[in-house]
Parts: sequence; C-alpha cells; structure tokens
Amino acid sequence: MTGYATDNATDNAADGKWRRVHPLSPLLRMWAVLVGIVAVIAAQQAETLGRLRDLLEDSPLPTALVVVAVLVAIPVIFLIGWVVSLPWWRAAGYRIDEEEIAVRRGVVSRQLRTARFDRVQAVDLVEPLAPRLFRLAGVKVETAGGSGSSVAVEYLPRQDAEDLRSHLLALVHGGPDQSDQRKEAAKDHSSVVVPTIPITRSLVAAALSGATVLVVAGAVVALATPVGLAVLLPVLAGAVPWVWGVLNTSWRFTATLDGDVLGITFGLTERRRQSVPLARVHAVEVSQPVAWRLLGWWKVRVDVAGYGAESESGGSTTTVLPVGDLPLALHVLDTLTPLDSGAIAAVAHPEGRSRDGYPSTRTYLSPQNARWVSPVDRTRQGTTLVSDAGGNGQLTAVVSHHGLFRRAVSVIAPAHIQELSYRRGPVQKALGLAGVRFDIVPGPVSMAGRDLSTADAVDLVTRLRARRLPEPETHAARPE
Repeated sequence: MTGYATDNATDNAADGKWRRVHPLSPLLRMWAVLVGIVAVIAAQQAETLGRLRDLLEDSPLPTALVVVAVLVAIPVIFLIGWVVSLPWWRAAGYRIDEEEIAVRRGVVSRQLRTARFDRVQAVDLVEPLAPRLFRLAGVKVETAGGSGSSVAVEYLPRQDAEDLRSHLLALVHGGPDQSDQRKEAAKDHSSVVVPTIPITRSLVAAALSGATVLVVAGAVVALATPVGLAVLLPVLAGAVPWVWGVLNTSWRFTATLDGDVLGITFGLTERRRQSVPLARVHAVEVSQPVAWRLLGWWKVRVDVAGYGAESESGGSTTTVLPVGDLPLALHVLDTLTPLDSGAIAAVAHPEGRSRDGYPSTRTYLSPQNARWVSPVDRTRQGTTLVSDAGGNGQLTAVVSHHGLFRRAVSVIAPAHIQELSYRRGPVQKALGLAGVRFDIVPGPVSMAGRDLSTADAVDLVTRLRARRLPEPETHAARPE
C-alpha cells in the first residue's frame, strides 16, 4: 500500500493499487461510540464525579489552573487515541480497478467489501459532523445488492473525496472524468432545479409536521391528566426522530440537474451530496400535509430503482423537494416526469384535475356508490391515462389523484409499472366496485385505481396490459 498524501485521491487511475484514507479516519469513525461510552460512564459514576467536584471546590488550586489542566488534557487524550488507532489506519484502504472498487479495514477481524461498477446505483459524498470539523468527507457507493450492500471510503480531504466521487461516477456511467470543480459549479449554477431552501422554511416545516402536532397534543394530555410522563415519553420517543428527519432532510437542501443526473445536497449534522440518475426515477408524488395548507407548501418524493423502501434509513433520501411553494413543486414535476406543463395543469395538478378536459386522455373516477367505502376521499380519487398526442396512441403517463385532507398526485411512465393487481373485496363486490393496484419499485410512492366501477377497472387493466414495455438491457462485455 502506498503512503498517504493529500493528493492520494486525485490520481484516481483504475490501476488496482491500494490507497490509504486519512490518518484520522479510524478515530473519527468511532467518535460517536466513544462519546456514548463516556456518557454511560459519567451516568454510572455520577456520585464519584460529584465527590470529585467537591474536592476541586475545596482545593487550594486556582480555578483558572484547573480549567487550563482540563483544556490541556482533552488534546492529550485525543492524541493518545489517535496513536492507538494507527494500526487500524495502516490496515485500512481502498482500491479501484476497471470493474470494481474494494475497501478493506480491520486489524483483529479483517473485512473486505467490493462494489462492481455495473451494479452501482449511486455514489454519494457524505460529510458527518465530526469529520466535517477537520474538512474531511467520505464517499459512499450504493449497490443493487439490497440492505447493507454499500461500500464506503472513510475519510479523505474534502477535495480528494470530491475528485474520487467524480472519478467513480465516470467509471459507473462510462463518461469523462469531470473533476474540475469550477466547471461543475458553473454547470450546477445553470441547471438549478431546487434553489437552496431557506433555513427558516425548514424550521417552520418541521414545526408544522404531523409529529410536532402529536408532541404538542401529548404535552397537553401530560399536563392536564394524572398520567403525565407515562403519555409524554412514548410520544416523544416516536415523534422527535420524525421531526428531526424532516428538519435534517430539508436543511440547506438544493437540487441541480447535470445532464441526466439529478444532484441533491442536504443535511444538518451530516451533509450529503447524492446523485440520482433520471432513468432510475420511476414514480413521482407531489403531496401536501394538512398543516402546510396554511402556507401553501408542498413536497415531492420519488421512487428510485435500487434504493428500496428504506433508503432514507441509510442516509440517502427519496425526497427531491422537502418543502416548497406550488410553482416550484410543479417545476420539479415537469423535470422528472414525461408530462409537460400543459398536461400537468390539466390532468396532474396536485390541487385537482382540470374540468375542461384534455386531448389524448382517459380518466377513471370513483362512481357515486363508492361513497360507502370512501366517504371522505371519493370526490378526489381518480386515475388518468395520458397518450401521445402525435397520433400513435401510445401511453406516455399514468396519473393518480387521491386524498381530501392530505392532497397528493402521483405520476409514472407506463413502462415502469411492473405488475397490475385487480382487486375486488366482498364489500366492493356487493357495490359493483373494484380496484387496480400498480406494483412499482419499492419506495414512498404508491399508486392505484381506487374504488372504480367494475367495467372501468377491467378497462383500465386491459389498456395498461397493452402498454409498451422497455427492451431488455444488454450489457456489453468489459475489455480484458
């Protein structure tokens, strides 16, 4: 393995040589664990620490001297920890060849993880809080192997991490290596999809989330009834992480379009730069939580092939607009879907479909008797098939509206619908109704033809079964 240098990631040729990460990497990977251990010890030894504090108060030593001693002890402890971590640093490294990236680490227990470029879904730049203080960042490579299949290079100087990410993206997508940051910045500036979200908007959006309302209600119940903390603590345990997720996902969020790749940057404690190829975006949903109606705000989420339903738990996000006004939400919808602005205004407007009709469309609505199974949402439910206006009659998009209080509209290209499920329960059968569920890639977006007449449900399935499917992908063999 070659020695570490500040430019060890800029020479990113796929030569198969092992390269080292930054010397602080093992210590920074463990900082959260170390803080937790210190907190547990402090909690268990609270009485001993209290006696130590009393001894210091009774000590003739000047307070300033005690403070200086503590301030000196902190870097000394950090230095000792760094020296102890050096064997783990020497054992860690990454290697890039023409087919894959490999990362190894560990002294007692050795670990080697690899990611083949033909299975890579995304290459993200990750900046957790502690490494960010040292201007370090990591590169996380997400693959199609499911949960726990990612490979992470942790950590490099930020510029080296940027160069490594750019180089890996070039190897994955077969394009040129664009490591010139000034060129990237110029392109990003000219293709902004979502401008940087103001911090105040992120704070207000988190405050108006459903979880925050639940916390307030729990606090009122805790103060007004004898149960007190028995109610409040479980509410806080469930709601606080949700509120934090809303805030962290939207914090200084920005999205830019570079060719056919959407670049997303966000995060409070952990800054992340994520790449989402537009070809992998299958379904798009624009929705509005009830409380956000007061300010006219909306959010946009997507299903991304390969990310799975739990992608956000690993740090990646499927939210491409955490909070924004209606024109911005419509702009994102126009960017990510096959529909143009005219079609969106007529058949995919999140506030409801246009009443004037639109050429080359067919809409399926819930009939009057569906009020017995959908008493609240019946008037909002509807599925629209949009065809090519050029005359060949090919379906170009499927649009689904639902929700009276939480309004939402979802759009998907017909080729991205993997399966169709015709459903008719006993109550629906008695009312002459049926539903059609669209089976799509896992993610936050779900789509269906809800509570349709039997004839409409059969017609919807028949028309979608005739949709044009994508040709099977053929992978050219890599040169030896």
